[in-house]
Amino acid sequence: MLKLPFNRYPSFGKDDPEYAYACGRIKALETKLLDRVRFERLATSKDIEELFKMLQDTEYSRYLNEIHKPSDFEILLKKELERLFSLVSELSVEPALERDLRLPYDFLNLKILVKSLIFEKDFSHAFSKYSYYPATLLKHELETGKGDMLMKEIYDAYEYAISSYYETREVFRIDSAVDNVMYGYFANSSFFEFLRIYYNLNADLKNLISFLRLERMGKLQALKHVLLAAGYLPQELFYKVPDFNTLLYEIRHTVYYQVLQPGYAQYQKTGSFVKMEKDVANYLNGLVKEASKKDLSVEVLISYFFRKKYEVSLLRMIMVSKLNQLPKEIVIERIPEVL
Repeated sequence: MLKLPFNRYPSFGKDDPEYAYACGRIKALETKLLDRVRFERLATSKDIEELFKMLQDTEYSRYLNEIHKPSDFEILLKKELERLFSLVSELSVEPALERDLRLPYDFLNLKILVKSLIFEKDFSHAFSKYSYYPATLLKHELETGKGDMLMKEIYDAYEYAISSYYETREVFRIDSAVDNVMYGYFANSSFFEFLRIYYNLNADLKNLISFLRLERMGKLQALKHVLLAAGYLPQELFYKVPDFNTLLYEIRHTVYYQVLQPGYAQYQKTGSFVKMEKDVANYLNGLVKEASKKDLSVEVLISYFFRKKYEVSLLRMIMVSKLNQLPKEIVIERIPEVL
């Protein structure tokens, strides 16, 4: 009988007086985060212009004078992300924290760079500027074969992505290879316990949903190229079961069953992944909110970072839906209860 060494979340965190000032700043900023009620109101706005007006009493109001047309909404979101990273840089006691919070953007840039090289096209316009390593440095170090100014994991992911692609010449292998190295780093090597826990939980849930997606497409044979080599669930579990129904039964004594079963029941009726993905977001957001309850620890800063980033992503979803005139019901259905 498969069990995990925790019920809902693993335990984490310890007091660190060095984060007293940071925690004080963050506790004040948390009160300004948008809640679900606010997001639902934004989703029901008649158009994006009305949505902008509804942001007048939020932290986003400081950027509204830079919005001259509806499609300028990215300016507002990018400015808020820049402010978030400046805050992390200011409040981080350990330099490794800012690095680890920026690193996902480095792995994103790496995917773009590998595709640029393989397909001989310039995708540099898609590079993220939030990365720890400047995109120009990343490109130079990897193309020259040096890599001595980058983390070992970056160079490993680069080589793994290229070799994986040329095994089958399937583009998804590039993303899978880079994700594997990234999750492996965060789940096993990050200095920060909370990040290790978050990425292990996330990896398990991604692996479980990937299994269902591949089963739906009739491509379970591709599982070995998609599974993330991280998480608390044993990898062999995914190879010994014939279908998702059996997989769900095998994890019935874990929290993942509680998270996924309601959404799977909905999927069986409608073929939609929306509820399952929303329940996963609720679960992971719940972990992040648990971190915010700490008094004097680095988790308070990490929690705020994750919550603000998620807030920006939800705003982007709503704004895009307004530009594309999508029904508000579709948008509201995707807003998690836990934020």
